[in-house]
Amino acid sequence: MRLEPPAALTPVLTALQRAGAEVLVVGGTPRDALLGMATHDWDLEIYGLSEARLSECLLPFGAHRVGGRCAVWVVAGAEIALPQAQGGRIDPHLPWEIAAQRRDFSVNALVWDWRTQRLLDHFGGVDDLHARRLRAVSANSFGEDPLRVFRAARLAGQLGFSIEAQTAALCRQLAPRLQQVPGERLRKEWEALLLRGQHLIRAWDSLALTGAVTRFPELQALQAVPQRPDAHPEGDVWIHTGRVLAAAGQLRRGDRSRDIILMLGALLHDLGKASTTRRDPQGRWRAFGHERARTAAESFLGRYFPGTHLSHQILPVIRWHGAPYALYRDGAGRAAYAHLALQVPDLSLLLDVAAADARGAGREHPPAIDTARRLWQEMNAWPRLPKPLLKGPDLMALGLAPGPQLGKALALAHELQIVGACHDRERLMAELRRRLPELSLRGDRVYGLRSRSPNG
Repeated sequence: MRLEPPAALTPVLTALQRAGAEVLVVGGTPRDALLGMATHDWDLEIYGLSEARLSECLLPFGAHRVGGRCAVWVVAGAEIALPQAQGGRIDPHLPWEIAAQRRDFSVNALVWDWRTQRLLDHFGGVDDLHARRLRAVSANSFGEDPLRVFRAARLAGQLGFSIEAQTAALCRQLAPRLQQVPGERLRKEWEALLLRGQHLIRAWDSLALTGAVTRFPELQALQAVPQRPDAHPEGDVWIHTGRVLAAAGQLRRGDRSRDIILMLGALLHDLGKASTTRRDPQGRWRAFGHERARTAAESFLGRYFPGTHLSHQILPVIRWHGAPYALYRDGAGRAAYAHLALQVPDLSLLLDVAAADARGAGREHPPAIDTARRLWQEMNAWPRLPKPLLKGPDLMALGLAPGPQLGKALALAHELQIVGACHDRERLMAELRRRLPELSLRGDRVYGLRSRSPNG
C-alpha cells in the first residue's frame, strides 16, 4: 500500500516533519487506499506539537481553523487535527491507540504512519475490510456522536458493507439522539450518500436497520404504504423508493450541482403517496394526486437543503415526474409536450427521474422516455428551451396588465414558439390576439392530462 498526497499537501507534510511532528494519516484515507478506491478526503492527526506550534507551522500555507473546542485546520484539501482524549480534551502526546479508540468503526480506525510508511491496525480494521463489514470500535465511545447512526447507513451505501449485528443494535439504541444533530451535519452526510453511494439499496435498507430513518418522518412514512402488485411487483412505496434511488444513481454524470437535484428528486418523488394512497371503488390501491402533495418534500428540503435554488429545481420534477407516461399513454400531440416542457427547469432531469421511477418498478426501457426526448428534439426544446421571442412589454402592448394573465400569455407565447406554430414575432403577436379569451381557462394541467405515473 502506498499513499500519494495531493501535490499541494506535500510541502505541508514536509514542514510538519521538520518541526518534529509525528504525522499519522487517519480516517477514511487508509481505508479507501486499501480498497483501491479514489481518496476524496485527507485527514491528518498530528502528534508531538502543541496547538500553538501546529498553528504556527500551518499559517504560511494559508490554513484556516474550523470547529470550536476541537480544533481542526483545513489546508491544501486536507483536515489536520490534534489527537483527543476521552471527553474531547486535546493531548498532543496521547498514544495513538487511545485516540483511535474514539473513532466510529474499525475500518476508520486504521492509521498510516507517514514517517515509517507503515499501516497501524489496533482494532481489526483490515479483517473487517476483508469481511466487508462495519463494526464499532468501542461500545463505550460509539455514543459520543449520534451522527454515527446515519453514517453507518451512509458507509454501507458507499462501501457496500454490511453492518455487524452488535453495531446495528448500538445504532438503534443511539437513534433517538439523532434528533439532536443539526440539519447542516445531516445535509453533508446526505450529500456524501447521494453523490458517492454505489450501493444505494443497501444504504436504504440500513436506514431502517439502524433506526436512522426515525430522524426523517417524511421518509419513514413510506414504510408499509401499499401499492398495486400488478404495477409494483417490488413491494410497498418504501421498497420502491430504494430501487428508484439506486436506478437514479446509475444516471449520475459527475456534475455535483446536477446530480444532487437528480438524486433528491428520486429520493422525494413519491413522498405524497403516504398521504394520498387509498383503495379505489374496485378495491385497488391508488395514489391519485400524489405528485401534487408537496408538503412533505418541502418540509424535508427546508430542514436539510434550505434555499430556493434547489427547491425550484426539485419540486417541479416531483410534480411532473409522471407526466411523460400520461402523455404517451394518451397519445398526446406536440402541443401537450410543448406545454410540459415549460413546467420544469431541466427536461433531462425530468426524464432521468421518470426513467428511474420506471426502473424502480422493473421497467427498464420505457418507450415514453424516448418519445418525449424525440419530440422535444424535433421542437428544438432539448436539452434546453429556446429563448422566448416575446417578453412582458410586448404583451403589455396588447393591453395586458402585469399579473397572472400576463404570465399565462407569456407561457402560451413560448409554447406556440416551441411547438412550431409561430416562428416570428409578428405571427406570434397575431396568434396571441386571437387566443386571449382562452387564457383564463389555462391552469397547470398538461392539456387536461393528470400527471400520474405509469404505476398509479
